[in-house]
Amino acid sequence: MSLVGCLGGDGDSGTTTTTTGGGGGDTTPVSVPGIYDESGATSDVGRPTAIGSRDTIKYINENDMLGREIDHPNNDYAYEVPQAQQYYDQYTSGGEPPMIIGWGTADTEALASTVAEDQIVYISASYSANLLTSEFGYNFFGNLDYTSQARAHVKWIADNDPDAKIAFIFSNTAFGKSPVEGGKQYAEELGLEVGADINLPLTANSATTQLRKAKNANIDYLIHQNTSAPMQVLLSDAQDEYPEVTVCGLTYTVDERVVSESPEVFEGARYVNAFRNFQGALDSGGMGADIIEANFEREGRSMDNTSVAQLNYVRGVIHALLAMKGLQNAIDAGNDPSSGSNARQGMFGIEDDDMFGLSEPYSYEEGDRRPTMTGRTFEVTDGELQFDTTVDLPRRDEWIGL
Repeated sequence: MSLVGCLGGDGDSGTTTTTTGGGGGDTTPVSVPGIYDESGATSDVGRPTAIGSRDTIKYINENDMLGREIDHPNNDYAYEVPQAQQYYDQYTSGGEPPMIIGWGTADTEALASTVAEDQIVYISASYSANLLTSEFGYNFFGNLDYTSQARAHVKWIADNDPDAKIAFIFSNTAFGKSPVEGGKQYAEELGLEVGADINLPLTANSATTQLRKAKNANIDYLIHQNTSAPMQVLLSDAQDEYPEVTVCGLTYTVDERVVSESPEVFEGARYVNAFRNFQGALDSGGMGADIIEANFEREGRSMDNTSVAQLNYVRGVIHALLAMKGLQNAIDAGNDPSSGSNARQGMFGIEDDDMFGLSEPYSYEEGDRRPTMTGRTFEVTDGELQFDTTVDLPRRDEWIGL
């Protein structure tokens, strides 16, 4: 493939320099393209994720972790579904790669039937539960699905404040709406009172109206599905409009950059994820920490620069590791890793795997591609995103796809 990645700032070229893997046997390179949002509506979280994946694929190649070079042509689709489709068509026009690392919910869901038909493993940054249904059998991700993230917050609230009233606040997008119905059902099951839904766009520059709705409805907790930019708007306006409300954000709403920039705004916000934040990753002491440290040293990145040194970078590292582990399992089974169906079987070889210490253990099964049902909850305290506790959810079959 001749496609090259889009150029970006922070000294990041957007391309992967690789060396040919050795180690005997077939060393034919394997193509794993990337479709990233580095300039669109979710680029505040998309760019550090993309950098984490590119850095780690470079590390994998330079350290011969797979025994084969991973080619990683990648492009910025700016969160536009037609652009994602165009890049997908280009990546697959000269032969189908076994895997693609993708991004958003709307574009990933739009491509889900196609990747299943083409038999291409699609490792996305969308954690939509809809992607886990049987018809979309080639979609994988490395986190709690969005609905289970919401359920983790709901369970924590029910355990700690059972008389509370909650409401969901989210962008009117496939991404935003994904966790709402299943999350509300679980909240009602646990005996929580649930208020009316509230919309907050990805591009919001004010949340005053939304907070007044929450205040008038006596909402104690807002469960927020959005990215960090509208989260910052929501929390900033809450200081004046409704300081009593607690905002519980899903995986893209909080990161170290926004916390460090506005610590007083984010103070008290709650957060959920299935993997470690950046400092937690470094403190884990495992190979994942070694990879991150080596990446930052190689690229001349500063550990103090939270535009990259943040949990979304860890997210990108995990995406690259998932791709490598799926391909490695295919190779270990004696199968050709350039085949998407073989790569898919390799993903099912990932069992009780904490991604070199970076996450809760992930396992994938043919009938259940939810990697984990354990949420790691955090709270912003004294200007830092601090781990609080884990929330274990039941693995109910009826929750697959909801």
